Amino acid sequence: MQIFVTVSEEYDQSRIDVFLKENAGEDLSRSTVQKWIDSGFVSNASTQETISKNGHRVSKDERYSVQIVSKAASRLEPIPMDIPILYEEEEFMIIHKKPGIACHSGPGDDQPSLVNGLLHQFKSLSSVGGERRPGIVHRLDKPTEGVLVIAKSDRAHASLSKLFQDRLVDKTYYAWVLQAPVEAEGKIRLPIGRHPVDRIKMCVREDGRDAITNYKTEKIIQTQTGRKYSFLTVGIETGRTHQIRVHLQKLGCPVVGDSLYSRSAKDYAQFGLLLFAGRIVFPHPFVPGKQIDVSLDLPERFRIFEKKCVSY
Repeated sequence: MQIFVTVSEEYDQSRIDVFLKENAGEDLSRSTVQKWIDSGFVSNASTQETISKNGHRVSKDERYSVQIVSKAASRLEPIPMDIPILYEEEEFMIIHKKPGIACHSGPGDDQPSLVNGLLHQFKSLSSVGGERRPGIVHRLDKPTEGVLVIAKSDRAHASLSKLFQDRLVDKTYYAWVLQAPVEAEGKIRLPIGRHPVDRIKMCVREDGRDAITNYKTEKIIQTQTGRKYSFLTVGIETGRTHQIRVHLQKLGCPVVGDSLYSRSAKDYAQFGLLLFAGRIVFPHPFVPGKQIDVSLDLPERFRIFEKKCVSY
């Protein structure tokens, strides 16, 4: 299977491995991209030149092709898991990802991931993301619950990734946050990069990647002790790691229960992270004019928190 990616102005003069990691799929690892390059699978679509160096610099408007070769069966262990299917077609599906489970395994995390459950429940998953990430088109953070798109074929994976790349996927999140934003609704546009000291965290930094989050305050509750909690609807125009959590913390309104970005997370441990990916809308990857629109009801723990928070 062959996919094509065009260099935007944002990635002009970037390394080819960095550019492809961010644009050839929603959840690719840099090591996977480097294996493609080492194997001779990446070329300039105009000149037909095979790219052999990870440090090759790309230029604006250049078009690159990647020849994806199907992998052998994954060595990951299939594990029975509760994975509710919200929408399913032959080549892709949308599932309900539960909180507390990572989409795929990562450094320092040896717990079963969503991938283990997918391998147990489904015979066919895309191989574009490599052996560790079969079917994973995009991610939700481990503590985040909500709708997630899974590719069952390489063709679907490539087409769905292109929709994400072109910002044609509309994702709606809901969150309970501490305090209340000064402006009832607005756009947060602040660059995000890896935290310079704590490497598992992200932060707002000048040399980070452009990140855009839109929010609207739906409800504010003031407690008996004068605390405030706000219920927000959130949309993202970019998909950076921990984007919503970092932006809301910077706004002075960290997500309730956020163990990475809120000092008071332990006070709300019974509720978990109160950030929820509630709806996803995107054009059908193969049927012109058809829209996929899938949503989930707000989890009961969100409603329980609303009832209880007035006593905090």
